[in-house]
Amino acid sequence: MKRKRKIWIGIILMIAILAAIYLYSRFDPSDYAFFPKCPVYTLTGYECPGCGSQRAFYNFFQGNFLTAFRYNSLMFTLIPYVLWGIYIEYIANLSDDRRQRLRNIFFGKWAILVLAVVIIVYTILRNIVNKP
Repeated sequence: MKRKRKIWIGIILMIAILAAIYLYSRFDPSDYAFFPKCPVYTLTGYECPGCGSQRAFYNFFQGNFLTAFRYNSLMFTLIPYVLWGIYIEYIANLSDDRRQRLRNIFFGKWAILVLAVVIIVYTILRNIVNKP
């Protein structure tokens, strides 16, 4: 039963990812109001770690890789990390013991702490560099 549930979750995730790829490959977020605006930037004028991600996805799917990287370079670092987590959890046929060891290495408390520091430093630096 547990395996069947994971398979369904994996299928739903894949459908959501494919839908997002379709959406971001067809519509420029700068031109369409149905894409959400960043509430942090709207309220403070400072860019959050996710600012520019929608435009980055659009440009990535248009083949404008450098432009996409300029919109949000952190996203390109974290996408493989997230995909690795999805693979470990839903796709790889691993024993429970091995899956748990990989979770502890890549998603344990130290990994999350390092990730949090990277995100905070990225956010501070991008707001220092991008402000006049």
